[in-house]
Formats: sequence, structure tokens, C-alpha cells
Amino acid sequence: MSPDTLSLAGKTALVTGSGRENGIGAAIAKAFARNGASVAIHYVSDSSRVRAQKVAADLAKEFGTKTAVVKGSVTTPDSAKSIVEQTLKGLETDHIDILINNGGGGSTTQSVLEVTPEHIDQNFGHNVFGVIYMTQAVVGVGKMPHGGRIVNIGSIASKTSSPGTTMYNAAKSAQDSLTAGIASDLGRSHGITVNSLAPGPIPTDLSKPFLTNPDGTPNPIGNNMAARSRAEDRLGTVEDMADATLLLVSEKSRWITAQWISVSGGVV
Repeated sequence: MSPDTLSLAGKTALVTGSGRENGIGAAIAKAFARNGASVAIHYVSDSSRVRAQKVAADLAKEFGTKTAVVKGSVTTPDSAKSIVEQTLKGLETDHIDILINNGGGGSTTQSVLEVTPEHIDQNFGHNVFGVIYMTQAVVGVGKMPHGGRIVNIGSIASKTSSPGTTMYNAAKSAQDSLTAGIASDLGRSHGITVNSLAPGPIPTDLSKPFLTNPDGTPNPIGNNMAARSRAEDRLGTVEDMADATLLLVSEKSRWITAQWISVSGGVV
């Protein structure tokens, strides 16, 4: 009997928000490519196009896997459908096995008394509506087969409810609820599992200013968050998230669905 592996050979994956080489999405895409999957790298704005192309090219060169670069907002049904259509064409496939809803963001530091309709739309558009529209598109247009995997990248903010990020916390909480509901909708009917992975503090382009000093060392906020870890005295890494995602999309996780899993070193 051969040893068990987490191989994704023959699988096709779409990772939204994966166009920044040092981000969580790119790290997840790299883990998938390293284990044999064909991967679509997604970006939204023209300013990210070159970086997304480099992520895709580097993965193809390093692992010999097929990659594609796709563009569009996840916040409308038509653009979500376009992202999936681009993925099918770019990866030369008729279906998508894995969807990672990582294209979130939209955090704001304004209080509920100051928040505007635009801020509310931004937070819920990316983190809630985007999950719905991408799921509809990948199951419908993308023909996700039995055994398909959907992973929503959430945040421990939905549980910790840190001050100053009220709308983001609320949107991520709604995303958590969606995960469980979508898992029920797609489980018995389609054989698809749906889970949420919630990262703790991880320095990326967007979070570094809040967690680290200019030289990369943790600032007081980062040190405080690292001290709350039960695993090690450090901040998280994008590789921590990538490895956890790899586990959830593998065949070994076929009986895990509708779950919210914190990837934070046990931060509470």
C-alpha cells in the first residue's frame, strides 16, 4: 500500500485575491501548485496585474503546473461569472474542483456612528456578496463536481470583535454563517464541502503597517498579538494558512464541512 499524501494532481483550483506574491492567496496557490493542481491566479485592479502575472509565471516555472491569470470583481454576479469563465478557458478545463474565496478585505477603522453606505457596501460586498456570487458561478458555470471543495477565508475578527473594525467584524461574522448554510445547500445535493479558515495576525501588504515596524520586527500591537498565541511566541505566516487550506481541500478532509477553523496559534 502506498503512503497517504495530500496530492492534488489532476485538480483545478481558483484562488481569488491571489495576485500579491506575499499574500495569503498567493501562498495558497503555491501550496496547490506544489501538490499538482492547476491554479488560476485572480486579481482585481490594473495596478496588481503585473504582480499577478509574476505569481502565475513563477508557479508554472517552479512546479511545472498549468496556471492562468484572471481579472474581475467578485461583488457582482456578472463579474463572478466572468472570473469563472476566464478560469475555465485559461486552464483549458471544463470544470473547477476547488474554490478559495480569499478576495475579501474592506476593513475600515471608522465607528458605527461614522461609517458610510460606501464603507458598508465595500465590507459586505467583498466578504458576503462575493462569497455568494462566486459560489453560484463555480457550481453553475464552473460545474464543480462531486468531491468539490470551497474554502472561505474568514478572520478571527468575527469572534474577537476588535474595536474600530465594526463593519469588517460584522461582514466576517455573516460570512461564517454563510459557510454553514452553503455547506448544507451543497453537501448532500452536490457532494461539495464548504468550510471557513480564519487567520489570526499575519503580516501581509495590507496588515504589515498594523503589526510590524519598518524593519519587519513586530511593533507593540504585533508583540501583543504574538503573546496571545498558545502555539509559539510569534505572528502567523502566509504558509501557516496555505498548509491549513491544503489539508481542507484534500481528499482526507472529505468528512469535514460547515466548520469555522481558527488558524491563529490558538489566539482567543
